[in-house]
Amino acid sequence: MKNYLLLTFLLITSLCKAEHKVKIYYEQIENGYNIYADNDEFCPVSVKVDFAVTNLNIKGGNNNVYTINAKSKKQLLTSLRVSKNGKAYKFSFKSWTNYGKHNNKEYDNDYIYNLPFKTSKQFKIYQGYNGTFSHQNENSLDFTMPVGTELTAVREGVVIKVIEKNNKNCGKEECKKYNNLIIIYHPDGTFAEYTHIKQNGSKVKVGDKVLKGQQIGYSGNVGWSTGPHLHLVVFNQNLENRETLKTKFKTDDGSTVEYLIEKEIYSRNY
Repeated sequence: MKNYLLLTFLLITSLCKAEHKVKIYYEQIENGYNIYADNDEFCPVSVKVDFAVTNLNIKGGNNNVYTINAKSKKQLLTSLRVSKNGKAYKFSFKSWTNYGKHNNKEYDNDYIYNLPFKTSKQFKIYQGYNGTFSHQNENSLDFTMPVGTELTAVREGVVIKVIEKNNKNCGKEECKKYNNLIIIYHPDGTFAEYTHIKQNGSKVKVGDKVLKGQQIGYSGNVGWSTGPHLHLVVFNQNLENRETLKTKFKTDDGSTVEYLIEKEIYSRNY
């Protein structure tokens, strides 16, 4: 074994192209390496790993996408095994990460959501699914509402991201970088994003578990926004893009279940 190790030259490098609390690392084992990941996020994270290897076989093949469980440590991704004993071997890798379960197909397409505001309130859908201003090819909803309107969770879940520091807005996409938002991860692997909340307008923090109907913050007019409103989108997060979803809501006294339509006014009395 000592002579074998003297013949071995190792080069380990990595490149991660997203900002998530994920660490990918290796441990040497007999005749190769195990590749592990730690995930310190409060939801699963998908990671794609692209290896460059010399004299090593990659278990399961290259360029795979792995799902790392929420708040997990030392989750085994794959193994690299020496092909020809006695010859030098090395590897490097690049990695890409994003929230969620890549290609999640197990979500509940028939789930019935609450409206995102308090009981006895009503608001208009200013822009609906595939709207012409900023919702092209996107299943998202804009509720016109005054700054400071109490926002409630449309579904139970855990808070994974909060941005509330910004106070700038404009009607151009360049102001998207100033969006304040709350993202909640749902039990079926989907997410909900509540956008344009006011500065310091979140009542929850990352890691909080929230109940359906619980207040989570206050609406605003921050970021890519031309007037006070809530932008709401439910989605599956794939590695490189979102799959936005049409969602059914309880309206009126809760006995009506429907998709929300642009320019219509919806009340919540449940």
